[in-house]
Amino acid sequence: MTNWLREHQAHPYPNDDEKEMFLNRTKLTINQINYWFTNARRRLLPKWELKQRLEKEEFAKHDSGSNQSSAVS
Repeated sequence: MTNWLREHQAHPYPNDDEKEMFLNRTKLTINQINYWFTNARRRLLPKWELKQRLEKEEFAKHDSGSNQSSAVS
């Protein structure tokens, strides 16, 4: 389910068919699956979004630093 969530971060709400797939694969109940996604959206998504934002900022720093050094050369 974590992989599915990572691939669907833009819309992290599985439809009924996807929930049925999770039911069959995990043997969890529908309530357990629903709670898992509710908790994951609250806990995992903010962490992943922060990590992505920090990585973009770090990339931008390195990118702007390489542009400045090449302009000086």
